[in-house]
Amino acid sequence: MFNRVAKPLIYAIVGLGIIGFGYKLFTDTSSLFTELLIGALVAVLIVGAVYFFLSRRNGGNSDEMKRYRQAVRQSKKKYGQTQSSKFSSKMKPSTIKSKVTTKQKQMKKDTPQLRVIEGNKSKKKNRASL
Repeated sequence: MFNRVAKPLIYAIVGLGIIGFGYKLFTDTSSLFTELLIGALVAVLIVGAVYFFLSRRNGGNSDEMKRYRQAVRQSKKKYGQTQSSKFSSKMKPSTIKSKVTTKQKQMKKDTPQLRVIEGNKSKKKNRASL
């Protein structure tokens, strides 16, 4: 039921918009371009404001975010950047094979970066009594 009413209504609104745009283009071109420019500037300001407030809410420059970015940089430095699949599909098979083997050799040489998590290591459960 909704489709039967909505489709013609949308077509009518779009048609009236095209007619209005054409009329304004032929009768008052300078004001049309001025209105389009002002509309674009308002859209940019709104999108910029929304982006600014959302990035602040999601921890844009918090201490935790800074530590995360530093960890990402260290990871990229250690392991290198990965290529997307569309680039790797264009490469020759021999090139892919040689890159995979060199990466495997490099991974075997590098020791993993591990961090000790402190906790109660002295407590051990008596699993026989459970």
